[in-house]
Amino acid sequence: MDLYTVAQHYLDRILETDSADKIRVLLLDKTTSAVISMVTTQSELLKKDVFLVDKLDNFQRDSLRNLSCICFLEPSMETISNLSREIANPNYQKYDIFFNNSVSNSKLERLAESDDLEMISKVVEIFMDYLVVNKAFFVVPNIVSPYGPLVRDSWHPSAFDQSLQSLMSLLLSLKYKPVIRYETNSKMCAKLANAVNFEINSNQMLFGQLPLRDSPPSLLILDRKNDPITPLLFPWTYQAMIHELLGIHNNTVNMSRVHNISEELKEVVVNEQTDQFYKESMYLNFGDLSESLKRFIETYKTKTKTSSNISSITDMKFFLENYPEFKKTSINLSKHMLLSTEIDKKINELRLWEVGELQQSLATNDNSSGDLAELEDLLFDRKVQNGAPVAPLSEDTKLKLLAVYALRYESHPSNQLSRLTRQLHQLGFPSHKLDLIKHLLQTSGATQRLHDDGESIFEKVSNSTMGGTVNGISFKNNTDGNVYMQHSPRLKQVLMKLFKNKLNTKNYALLKPNGLEAYTGNDKIPDQELVIFIVGGVTYEEARLVAELNQLNPGLKIVIGGTHILDSDTFIGLK
Repeated sequence: MDLYTVAQHYLDRILETDSADKIRVLLLDKTTSAVISMVTTQSELLKKDVFLVDKLDNFQRDSLRNLSCICFLEPSMETISNLSREIANPNYQKYDIFFNNSVSNSKLERLAESDDLEMISKVVEIFMDYLVVNKAFFVVPNIVSPYGPLVRDSWHPSAFDQSLQSLMSLLLSLKYKPVIRYETNSKMCAKLANAVNFEINSNQMLFGQLPLRDSPPSLLILDRKNDPITPLLFPWTYQAMIHELLGIHNNTVNMSRVHNISEELKEVVVNEQTDQFYKESMYLNFGDLSESLKRFIETYKTKTKTSSNISSITDMKFFLENYPEFKKTSINLSKHMLLSTEIDKKINELRLWEVGELQQSLATNDNSSGDLAELEDLLFDRKVQNGAPVAPLSEDTKLKLLAVYALRYESHPSNQLSRLTRQLHQLGFPSHKLDLIKHLLQTSGATQRLHDDGESIFEKVSNSTMGGTVNGISFKNNTDGNVYMQHSPRLKQVLMKLFKNKLNTKNYALLKPNGLEAYTGNDKIPDQELVIFIVGGVTYEEARLVAELNQLNPGLKIVIGGTHILDSDTFIGLK
């Protein structure tokens, strides 16, 4: 499954060239500018005769009445209002309008009323109301947090609407009419699942025309509260480390805070579609990443050494023809050297080698006394190196360690959480941060989580049940003895049950849209087409799990998404 291919199909439709239009303008809004930026580049747009990209809400645009305009917009009330204003007082010769999701008749009527000058040449619905992060990973646009202001297990109204619209857009872009499963302990999952089912049944003009399949696709809606451990653990693969330590926003990383940074590296793009090294390295652990970078450097050295030996006209011609490629490779190498250097710096500053080892022990072992002793040494700054105290951990790092401990030993008879929080408070640890632990247990503690047969959020990847083949579906065992990658996301266990057709319907309710009533969910052949959506946020580690499944199983088509992308600070409430 490749969401970039789906996006490219729609882009080709949007940018299809009319022979009469030599150069064109592309108008976007806040949402579609993010959608476009993650699936194409300025240079690709130029190749399609788009010489200017602007925002619809920029009311200071120049009038260019000799140029035609392509509008790629979301059908929101604000956008319709701005577009009506534009059409009534046009800056361009004509307007081809593409909405990134279904648009209501009332909004179309409002547009028509504004088009007295007959400037609109076409209006088309396409389905790109989601952000493509990786080729099998999407996220809903414009959501910071999906939760309502008063009750944790309830939707913020705008986040619910946007999540529903994005999911419907995704399903239509993939041409999926799925059966829907959701976790029954989550009111948010239930509300979204029933809304998707209602929308499918209410839009037979769209979903009724989709190709029939022997086995329907599946939509699996999960709640983040059922696995609070995965987003708290420090991830050790390249893409996830970049996000955790440096922050990825719409596939760009802001590096302007780095001292003496060159202009071209102040903001860098990390996109598997346009960066071959990143594509090959995004799921590598830190040690393998270093080896991959060394090979990249050696390859670059070999190429540049060859190009420097210019002794003839032929050599000069070869160099000039390949100079842009050398320049591009040089910048790309500099980018990844910068990212890996900053990651290494932060790992050492935050003492993540020690922290990560304890996190993995807490998350995968039942060693209360040993874990407690190591935790106390880190929380209360008792570590010594060469006879001198080691620099203390940051408050935020201590908080996240304590959070993992609180979840792991919540029901343990020797649980020392109350004593640890009391001692930290006496030492001046901020109360508002300690309150985040209470909030975490209230929302994602043992009494709130789903407890399905044999499921645990404290699962070790090296367990014999976590590798091998399940009903013809191969799973990768990633441990290789790596003490920093022992934990496996709960998602892996859920998928293994799904592929065995053993999801308990008491815990995972099944909704069947009209026309799919005959589906039983007991087929011997496991689901081959699957969309996973996590309410409350998805992690890059879960996206890696899905990418590995797709790679190991050529017939499998899984995409994963969520309301937003988490790092540990966002999940626990530090930002």
